[in-house]
Amino acid sequence: MKEKKEERKRAKWRKFCPKCGKQTDEFFDSLCEDCFRQGITLLEPQDREVSLNVCTHCGSYFKGKERTSIEAVVADSVRKAIRKKYGSDCAVEITGLRSEIEEGERRARVFLVANAEIEGVAIEERDEVAVILNRETCERCGRIAGGYYAGIVQIRAECRVPTDDELAAAEEIAYSSLGEEDFVSKEQTLKEGLDIYVSSMDCGRRISRAIVKKLGGSFSKSQKLYGRKDGRDIYRVSFSVRLPGFKSGEVVEIGDKQISVEKIVEGKGIEGEDINTGESVFVSKKELMRAKILNPKY
Repeated sequence: MKEKKEERKRAKWRKFCPKCGKQTDEFFDSLCEDCFRQGITLLEPQDREVSLNVCTHCGSYFKGKERTSIEAVVADSVRKAIRKKYGSDCAVEITGLRSEIEEGERRARVFLVANAEIEGVAIEERDEVAVILNRETCERCGRIAGGYYAGIVQIRAECRVPTDDELAAAEEIAYSSLGEEDFVSKEQTLKEGLDIYVSSMDCGRRISRAIVKKLGGSFSKSQKLYGRKDGRDIYRVSFSVRLPGFKSGEVVEIGDKQISVEKIVEGKGIEGEDINTGESVFVSKKELMRAKILNPKY
């Protein structure tokens, strides 16, 4: 009898959800979990549309000047919208991103799954976001079209003219060294070598280093004042790449000696063998200034 009294007493003070009347001891914003979930919408209608720039020439996507992707922009936009609504410390995860470009490439649709924890309750919502694609010419493509360059890589050889094979190899190395924002404006073939016009000083330095690393030789830098922009001096930089004067396997003549080149010692000279005596010899860089290439006699 006493136990029944206690049970009726507890039932009297039991809590109810003010919306649905369900008994519960756990409330979320004064509602039971089910009613709380029903009142949650992660994205509002105005959050389901974003805009993005796309270059008409290279097809790259940009937010401002930053290169990006449709999915990255949508995920960032959705994440910010949810945190703006439910607090900056709200845990948000965006998964299942999938985009579809509509006909005419003026719009895209992105499908996603948004997961967030609101008041300790895990909420999952499947959403679709429209992306307005604004077509324009990006800064990089505009510079290419205008013939812009900030540096020149001048490929030459020490005391000789580079071979066609060397120039072709140097050109291949140059293009393989380009970064995402780099470009080559033009190339100019000269009797003494090849000039490659590049988009930045860093690009020119990277190309020069790569050529020297693979083909040998050395490079130096010089710069010339080109103008001023926003109160700053603008320079154009020239990188002088010097390929080794002679290559392994060639025969060079110095005075009355004929030497088969075996090894290039960068910045110092060559190691080789005297064809007539079989003697191992070292020829300094200074001595090489008097040398000329011969066809091997064996």
